[in-house]
Amino acid sequence: MGATVTVAIPVYKRLTYVAQAIQSVAAQDYPAIELIVSDNGCNGDAVVNLVRANYPRPFVFRQNETSVPIVEHFNQLLAAATGDYFILLSDDDELAPGYITAMVKALEAHPEAAAVISRVEVIDEHNQVIGSTADRPLPPQLMSGPDWIRRWGAYQHKFVCFTTNLARTAELRAVGGYPDFDGGNGVDNALLVVLSINRSIIYCDEAIFRHRIYDTSFGKSVGVQSLARASRQFLAFLDQHPVLRAYAQQHPQEWATCREAIIRVIWTTYYGRWRQLYRGRERYIDWLKAGFALPFIPAYYRRALPEMFYSLPAIGPLARRRLAIR
Repeated sequence: MGATVTVAIPVYKRLTYVAQAIQSVAAQDYPAIELIVSDNGCNGDAVVNLVRANYPRPFVFRQNETSVPIVEHFNQLLAAATGDYFILLSDDDELAPGYITAMVKALEAHPEAAAVISRVEVIDEHNQVIGSTADRPLPPQLMSGPDWIRRWGAYQHKFVCFTTNLARTAELRAVGGYPDFDGGNGVDNALLVVLSINRSIIYCDEAIFRHRIYDTSFGKSVGVQSLARASRQFLAFLDQHPVLRAYAQQHPQEWATCREAIIRVIWTTYYGRWRQLYRGRERYIDWLKAGFALPFIPAYYRRALPEMFYSLPAIGPLARRRLAIR
């Protein structure tokens, strides 16, 4: 038998798509899968019954007596895993058929690599594909960690999401697992950075991860204060994690470039959501305050300050009239 792959599904209180997530694991042709489903939402027997109804093989079920923070839950799953490889699968996402086989094959063909990422298809509530990694030029099959970070920071490819990928369980634990960022925002990105900075990343186009986005999905439901705190924590993480500090000492120029690329991802992610998603959700004064929630990053404030200025009730209409006249 080949290496065992742990697929870990953390469940909170949204059960709408759990059956589909489980079914996507059941449909895999890889012979050695350890499925762990963990209920963090105090759902009684509802979650375990969903697993029994949709997964015909043996599985592991765990349940927290009381809900714990999301990052603690992720690390509980990593600690419980007995597989050689680890995949985290959100309770509303899916793996396409053949995903695990293709990912394991790719990593075993390049044992020097730290992890494998796949093609991502964005799906909606009705399983319709609304976006894909293939919407932009595909990344190369093998990238050094710094090369991957530069490409990510320059938005050369549509990576979409790094929540679900394949890495060695022992190596994920060795770098400390998922970092403790508020609400779990950005923890998958940070973990992949640490894991790969001295290594390489494989892109496997044969494997497809289906990432579901809808109005109450994680990315859209997170509050602006939580995203701001997590963004600041991610920025601090870049200077505090021992693996990154060691790399910075050994490769100062390379790290400076990587750090700049990661910071760009952090602030552009925050800016995009602040400008569009939160503008209609927050009270105007709270939205305005949130614009100042990041530390001084010149590129961010060059974008955010004009947005704030032209949003002022006395300024915005006047500016629009002048533009119309011109």
